[in-house]
Amino acid sequence: MAKQYFKSLYFGDYPSVDTNERSVTIAFNEPEIPYYTRVKELTTPEIKELIGFLHYSDIVKIAEKEERSVNQTIKRLIKQNIEKKNNKTFTEKDVTFSNSKNIPFQRWYPYIEGYSPDFVKSLIEEYNINDCVVYEPFAGTGTTIFASDQCGLSSVYSEVNPLLQFLTEIKIKVLKQNSINRSILSTELKQINKCLFKTIKKTDENEELKNAYIKVFGESKYFPDDTFSSILKLRTYIDFLYLENKELIADLLTVAVFSSLLSVSYLKKNGDVRFRTKEEILKGEMKRLEEVLPAKINEIAEDLLCFDFAMNTTPEFVLSNSKKTDCLHDLQIGAIITSPPYLNGTNYFRNTKIELWFLRYLQNESDLRYFRDQVLTSGINDVKREYANQIANEVVDNCQLLTDTLVELEKQSYDSRIQLMVKCYFYEMFQVFNNVKPHLQPNAKILIDLGDSIFCGVHIQTDKILIDILREIGYELLNTKVLRKRRSKNNEILSQVLIAFNFNEQVNENNVVAPNNYQWQAQWNNVKTNLPYQKEPYSKKNWGNPNHSLCSYQGKLKPAIANHLVNTFVPENGTFLDLFSGVGTIPFEGALTGRKSYGIDISKPAYYISSAKVGISNSKKCFEIITDLENYINQNSIKKDFDKWKDFGFNKTLQDYYEPQTFKEILSAREYFIKKQPKTTEQMLVVSALLHILHGNRPYALSRRSHPIVPYAPTGDFEYKNLIEKLKEKVSKSLNVALPQNFAEGKIFLQDSTKIWSQEITDLDAIITSPPFFDSTRFYLANWIRIWFAGWGTEDFKYQTRSFVEEKQKIDFSIYEPIFRQAKERLKKDGVFVLHLGKSAKCDMARELQRISRRWFKSADLFDESVAHCQTHGIRDMGTVTSHQYLVLV
Repeated sequence: MAKQYFKSLYFGDYPSVDTNERSVTIAFNEPEIPYYTRVKELTTPEIKELIGFLHYSDIVKIAEKEERSVNQTIKRLIKQNIEKKNNKTFTEKDVTFSNSKNIPFQRWYPYIEGYSPDFVKSLIEEYNINDCVVYEPFAGTGTTIFASDQCGLSSVYSEVNPLLQFLTEIKIKVLKQNSINRSILSTELKQINKCLFKTIKKTDENEELKNAYIKVFGESKYFPDDTFSSILKLRTYIDFLYLENKELIADLLTVAVFSSLLSVSYLKKNGDVRFRTKEEILKGEMKRLEEVLPAKINEIAEDLLCFDFAMNTTPEFVLSNSKKTDCLHDLQIGAIITSPPYLNGTNYFRNTKIELWFLRYLQNESDLRYFRDQVLTSGINDVKREYANQIANEVVDNCQLLTDTLVELEKQSYDSRIQLMVKCYFYEMFQVFNNVKPHLQPNAKILIDLGDSIFCGVHIQTDKILIDILREIGYELLNTKVLRKRRSKNNEILSQVLIAFNFNEQVNENNVVAPNNYQWQAQWNNVKTNLPYQKEPYSKKNWGNPNHSLCSYQGKLKPAIANHLVNTFVPENGTFLDLFSGVGTIPFEGALTGRKSYGIDISKPAYYISSAKVGISNSKKCFEIITDLENYINQNSIKKDFDKWKDFGFNKTLQDYYEPQTFKEILSAREYFIKKQPKTTEQMLVVSALLHILHGNRPYALSRRSHPIVPYAPTGDFEYKNLIEKLKEKVSKSLNVALPQNFAEGKIFLQDSTKIWSQEITDLDAIITSPPFFDSTRFYLANWIRIWFAGWGTEDFKYQTRSFVEEKQKIDFSIYEPIFRQAKERLKKDGVFVLHLGKSAKCDMARELQRISRRWFKSADLFDESVAHCQTHGIRDMGTVTSHQYLVLV
């Protein structure tokens, strides 16, 4: 018997006494499934609008005239009118996240602000969008870019929330995998899922994530204690998977965990995120992690096997903040399909704060504020009162409807921030659509899904105001369409509207100032011509502040070069960043000359040393730390550690370097600093001094005679060296170094520079950095004793090295893409990006990075300099670098 599918329609004039039975059930047979599929989610009013009849009696008349049943007549009208509409029917659920709850991949993370892929595909078809690049300025969970791909269209996108950036990136990675790899991933996920909670019982809590929670959320309690502990252990477990080179598995587990966090917390999302009431908790609304997480992992594992969902294009993440598209190059956009944040008071970052914390994007209490400063102003908490004197734009200010609305708000609102929020919203929407104009192809289509708002009883006609503003800057309105009716919190009726524009103006891209206008050009030409750092006094081995030698380090840039780069490219009292700060040579030179400096490095010893250099230490506090360390050494037995580590090493073992008692003191000091992770400038100075004296060829060294930079095999007699005595000497020497009065303290961040940088790093005049050279000596081996002292063990030397740029760039230079993308957003309009690079027979780094950076930067200069003048510091193997390159990007 053939299967049938049914859809019921309600008619008020249906001849039945019982109002509950006033419906007609339409039966679709198997050949009619395509039509059933199109209408099954439609409401009765939507189907009535489709067939063109509101009353049952009218349909009966048509049926009698055609000698058909009512059932057949309604189906005929459905088929006929769907064809007439050229298959453009979509439901109210399509324009919300509702339909996405059951769509593979879309359902991974519940983002109620989104719409469905079918809605996007219907727009692409209706507006005849083909053979072009689609831009999504507010990508969310990626619905537009995935739907565009299914329609054969390439896409570029922006998204300011790093949680959603991460989610979209992982979905793209997975959908680009072939069916064999996806099957393997699915099987592995299911295997992990079987014993996940047994596994993490044996896992340590992640202390860094725990400390970040305290810094960000203070005493707020968002999870039961046992759940919180499990979450911290899951972070540790997932981190280990990354180190094992199981990156995609770790990514997918990360998605599963952060997608589960809200439902196992004391929080719930009801518009904005809020605490659950006692009654809601008693009703069982808060779930247990042990039931939610396995179900989510299984859901993801099953979706991996839905091979109909795949990607043929590679969407490009071009920018976080869509207000800054004027800093990009050559996007060639044929269509924009987007749903911007509604002007509804929603705090989009606050609503994802626990997920952002788990992903480590929140490290300090201020981070949420930094994120909110970038987002499109749509909530009252996004507004700063100082915006009142900053927001001014002729087009926005001359919009009469907006002006009238603001006047009415001023009369009615209880908070002056409300009208400021409204004005900011439209000013920033102007920025988004004005700055993207140079990238639009002729006759580009712009499709915007938008909702209106009500504040203090004043109706904000968002769609009409935006239409007025965009018309003024060259957009031609094609049509508007009401997608659905909504209700505000006070039960007022609102609308969700589609606004369609065409853009056909010619706009000349002029993003970059001509080189001869650069303020640094003359000074840079002088540096290139005269090479002053090769001449006295700069050429002297000991030139520069003595604290440049706080700790020796392989691959350290010559201070004189750093000095000239900083003085050339950073204005007085300016701000700059070094992305690979190492032991802080460039940031320290900046601090010495009164510039505000930031640094980033993935190495803990480098982080300690550079932090100590760019800070100002208090002598008394330093010696209090040393006293505390001395007491710890005297009171602790480390026999177990002695046996564990004595045979550890690379060129030689640790016991080959140290007299036994000295080695025991070093082991105790190592344990001390692992337990009491350095945070203050004084702690950084003490641990940096200790790192320096660990080995060397001078009397200060705790080791037998070796080398201060690369620890070659030690020689000479074993001699006891008192750790505290040598440490005091080194710390005293550093503290006695005078700093200039205009010394500007800097800040260093311990992280991978290819990941999202701290939100504090912004408004930069310059980025000056020297990435690891392609053929450079592996610094983790050249500095292995210091890295071991900072906490690395055998497994770390095996796995951690894979996360370093020096290893990653040997596979693919595209790892620099997130660096260039963020750099363009964090630099001022006239900011400059300077890279000190190494060229070898195997690799021309500057040419590779020029190619990768093209989307964001233009090359202002590329200068090659021979390495014949470089000092060897007694190192025999100098690598294969033939010249140093200075790549200047704008």
